[in-house]
This record gives sequence, structure tokens and C-alpha cells, in this order.
Amino acid sequence: MAQVVLFLRGDQIATYRSLASSGNGDRMTVTLTGVEPLGAASTYFRVVVRQVNDGEGNFSNGQFVEIYVWPEDDPPERPLYRSLNPQHDQYQGRASSAGHQIFTNPSKILFQTEGISSGKIQYGPGACPPRAEKLPFNGFAGSPPAIPCFVAGTRILTHRGMLGVEGLRPGDLVQTMDNGYSPVVWAGRRTVCGLGSMAPVRFAAGAVGNQRDLLVSPQHRMLVTGWPSELTMGERETLAAARHLINNRTIRRLRRPTVTYVHILCEDHQVIFAEGAPTESLFAGGAALSAFDQRASDEIRRLFPSLCPVSGTGTGLARPVLPPVAARLAGL
Repeated sequence: MAQVVLFLRGDQIATYRSLASSGNGDRMTVTLTGVEPLGAASTYFRVVVRQVNDGEGNFSNGQFVEIYVWPEDDPPERPLYRSLNPQHDQYQGRASSAGHQIFTNPSKILFQTEGISSGKIQYGPGACPPRAEKLPFNGFAGSPPAIPCFVAGTRILTHRGMLGVEGLRPGDLVQTMDNGYSPVVWAGRRTVCGLGSMAPVRFAAGAVGNQRDLLVSPQHRMLVTGWPSELTMGERETLAAARHLINNRTIRRLRRPTVTYVHILCEDHQVIFAEGAPTESLFAGGAALSAFDQRASDEIRRLFPSLCPVSGTGTGLARPVLPPVAARLAGL
């Protein structure tokens, strides 16, 4: 039997205080009271489904589900909830649908594809959703939110020359393409499994102007120029995610058991230099903050109390972002 790993937002998981059912057939109703989401929409939890039969794509009786915080400490903490049994056929099939799964044992937990609000939730009566449905695994993300960052050991150009990114601290000055030296205001790191979607991308020496091999996270963006940028964005310079530049020659995945990623944040999103190649500092907009643990995201929000979830910490992105199709045409 296999296992399935999913990543659920905090508002897709909830606890509840009590459950009441009534009626028969399509008149059956299940009412949950005291419902409380496990977290905000910007937080994530790792869900492991064990004892999944070959070919099974849904939550089903006989499986066991564990819920972990994400990102995890190294080594991981114990699961928040464990041995949850998705008995999809409970309450004449009302315990599940294509959009929800109720767990009653050993903890009162609800999964739902749509965001969950506090209070009371009722499923039924009626034929919609059908009582024979199960909650599919593909209703949730199969990979964690991307973290744009450098692999530990990468050298960054600073006012003191090339320094390992893992040694940079707030106050250190990094060379930028547009604004001279800019101070680092926050630095963090996270060790994760490097075998799956978080495996780093390796740029061989010279592939993007880098003096040595350069390893970054898949979502980390590099500065690119050329006709794809001008045709698509009307800009000579754009940023493209490393994973969209893979050519399986000079740019490829480098899987490893674990990888330590290091993030450096400046007051504004900047183009900086890693191993001599122009690349980005951390952009604290979009979904980036949701990839950090609560302590790190709280620290960043304290540093930037007016942080905008779209434009980030300052004036927005340093360069436009090249769409994936255009990035693949960059010819690196």
C-alpha cells in the first residue's frame, strides 16, 4: 500500500465541537457546531494519507490520516492529529462528498476544499451533493508553496566581496543592480526534503553568467534578457523562475536527500548577484509568506507593518515576471 502527501491551507481544515444527524436517504442532514478553522488561508499543513490502495484517488475507509504543521522543524515534530479514519460511508454517505470529509475518530476534524468559516456547517438535505461521493485527493495541493531562495553555500556579492549567503545577517550590504548597496533586513533558512518538488535547480557555471555552479530553489527567479522578454513583456529585462528555465543540459534539477534553503530580504525587491549572476532577493508578496513558519512570517510582518500581500515590502517586483512559456523560449 502507498501513501499520499497533500498540502492543505489552514482554512481547509477545521475542528468541531459536536455533530448531530437526522433523517434518511437524501433527507439525511449532518450538522457540525463549534467549527473552528485550524489556521488562516495563508498558512499550510502537511497531510499524510497512509494505507492507500493502488489506484485509489479518494479519501476512503481503511486509510489513516496524519496532520503536520508546515514548514516543519528539522527533525519534524510529532503530528498534530494522527490515525484519523475517513469513514466515507458514515451517516448514509453524508460524511463525505467531492468537497468535504468529516472525521469522527479519534479526533473531530473536517476537511473541505472551499474555505471554512467559524460557527456551524450543515450538509444536506437534498440530492446535492450526492451521498455516494468521496473526497478526491486532487481537491488539494500535492506540493507545498514555493519558496524563492538560495541553497546554502551560494556566494552573494556584498560590500565585503563574495560571501556565503548562509552567513549574511541583517545590516549586511548586498550589491544591487539598480540601487547600489542595499542592507539585508531579514535572513532565514529552512531544511527540507530535496527529492521531490523542492529539489533545487542547478545552473552550470556560465549558464546565466555565473562564475561557479549555482543552486537555487525551483521558484527562485533569474534575470533574463532577449527577444522572449521584449516580445512578451515589452521589456529588455525580466525575471523567470528557475524551474521554467530547465533545459536538461546546463540547467537541470539536482535531487538530494535534504537541502537547506536560505532567504535574504531587503527593504525593496532587488536584483542582486549570486555567483556573479543577476537574480532576485526575496519577494515577500504573493504566496511567499505562506511558505514560512508562523514565527518567521510574524517577524517579517513586524519589520514591515504595512506589508502588501500583492506588491510585497516596497515598490513591488524589481522586474516583470516572464510567463512560463516565454521563459522556456529564452534559450539559456
